[in-house]
Amino acid sequence: MGVKHFLAALIFVAIIYNVYSAVAVLEAELGKEVKLDFGKGMFLIKRRTKAFEGPQYLFASPKQDGTWTTDGKTKIPSTAHLYWNSTLMFRKFSKDDIGSYEMPLEASKIKANKKGGISAVANSLIEIVPRE
Repeated sequence: MGVKHFLAALIFVAIIYNVYSAVAVLEAELGKEVKLDFGKGMFLIKRRTKAFEGPQYLFASPKQDGTWTTDGKTKIPSTAHLYWNSTLMFRKFSKDDIGSYEMPLEASKIKANKKGGISAVANSLIEIVPRE
C-alpha cells in the first residue's frame, strides 16, 4: 500500500471515528395498532419503505387521509396519522409500512471537541420490522 492510500485510509477512519448515530429497532405486529412518539416538535416524518422507491413524507395536519407523499401530489396508502404532539399512529400496521423512519426537523448534533476535532451524532432513525 502506498503512502497516499495509507494517509487516505487514516483520514477516513479519523472522520468516521467521531460520528455516532441514534438507531432504534421496533418490532410491530402486522394488522395491529402501532404508536411511536418521535419527541417534541416533530411534525414531519420521513420514511423509506418497499412501498415506493425514494423517501416518503407525512405532515401533521388536521385533514390527513393516512397517505404518505413524495412530492405533495403522489400518495402512498397507509393507515398512518401524525398528531401535533409528534405521535405517529398506524391503525393497522401493514407490510408496506415496514421500513426506516426519521425526523428531518431534528436539530443538528455537531460539536467541536477540546482537541480541535468535530463530533457529530446523525439524526435519529427508527427501523420498524415485523414481529415474528
